[in-house]
Amino acid sequence: MLQLKLLFLTLIWWSYNNIHACGAVENPQRNLLNKGCSTYNASNLRSFFANINETFESLRTQISNDKNRHFAVEDKARGEVLTYAMFQCRNYLSKSECLACFNTATSEIRNCSAANGARIIYDSCFLRFLQ
Repeated sequence: MLQLKLLFLTLIWWSYNNIHACGAVENPQRNLLNKGCSTYNASNLRSFFANINETFESLRTQISNDKNRHFAVEDKARGEVLTYAMFQCRNYLSKSECLACFNTATSEIRNCSAANGARIIYDSCFLRFLQ
């Protein structure tokens, strides 16, 4: 009986350490699955970057304000430039984990520079925008 208890406790310890070692608990958004940037650039860069900034801020506000919200869409128009974006994180994430994934995704997607569309997909969330 003692051997069985020791085996059981060893298995619990081993599984706990392996879950933490692979980052499944601590950083659920860190595993990049896919990234794509359009090969075309935005036509009006000033309006485009202003729209992107406002759109991402609106997405962040939507996700932040509702504790059960894990999905947001937004569009912004400035002159002839219309920007559309959507974000979703897995519904089992806490609000802070969802926002952390959003922050990581917006930072990474900005590396697409002036591309008129992009997507970034992590294990726990995705972000997409297009002009």
